[in-house]
Amino acid sequence: MAVLPQIQEDKWKSLRYFLGGIFFVLVLIEKSMGFDPKAAGNLFPKQGFRNLGKQTSLPKFAEPTDPFQTDGFEDDLSWEEEVFNHSYPTSPTKTPAKKIIDDAIPEITLPEDRFPGAGKRISAEPGYLPVYFLKFYGTGKNSQSQLVKLTREFPGGDPILFLFQELTKGPNSEEKTKGVLSALTKKVRLEPNYRLENGILHLSVSEDLNYGGSIEILKDRLDQITFTYVGNFGIQGVVLYSNGERIRSLGSDGLSLPDVLAKSQRKVILF
Repeated sequence: MAVLPQIQEDKWKSLRYFLGGIFFVLVLIEKSMGFDPKAAGNLFPKQGFRNLGKQTSLPKFAEPTDPFQTDGFEDDLSWEEEVFNHSYPTSPTKTPAKKIIDDAIPEITLPEDRFPGAGKRISAEPGYLPVYFLKFYGTGKNSQSQLVKLTREFPGGDPILFLFQELTKGPNSEEKTKGVLSALTKKVRLEPNYRLENGILHLSVSEDLNYGGSIEILKDRLDQITFTYVGNFGIQGVVLYSNGERIRSLGSDGLSLPDVLAKSQRKVILF
């Protein structure tokens, strides 16, 4: 029983040696990592630890907070208001140039749309020349015009002017009793100058050709002129002009004309 105090004393010595060894090892580790014991006091606040529930100042590594919830953020933005409210000289801005539209500028007429001028006149011997008029068949909505081929005694001379005069003069009294009429009136006049070139007859007529008729009547006028001229005197097609410019359309509805008028696929009645 006298041996127990000696055993207990040996245990305490071993424990002290063990703890001292651990402390020595920790000191070596701290020195190898550059740890300064004198600066260790800065890691802890002088005022000691406080109750977290009563802490008023933010810790050094606190999470970022909303800047609009902190005091003084309006003072931080005051310089921005001053910048926006301050007027600085600005360079004059260039306004885009406005496009000037002048409705009074006339349309340009291309050379091929202008009347080519007078050419050599055609001369023919006396004889009989065909001329085309109209006759309506049917009644009401079923009424339809047909071309009627008649002849006129030609005294000789210029057949182009003679045939156009016959078209505007219209059918004679006997032909009228049979229902023959003309879509061309005496108001439509032909200029004495014309040109026959490469089989194309260029005629200049008055503006009255454009007035006083529906689309169907306008088509009848064109067919009367085309059928009367094409096929005679080497004429293969007709081009119409008015006031020196080519006629591209007729009527308020804008009946389009082809570049060259030719005979259409239309029935012709012989009288």
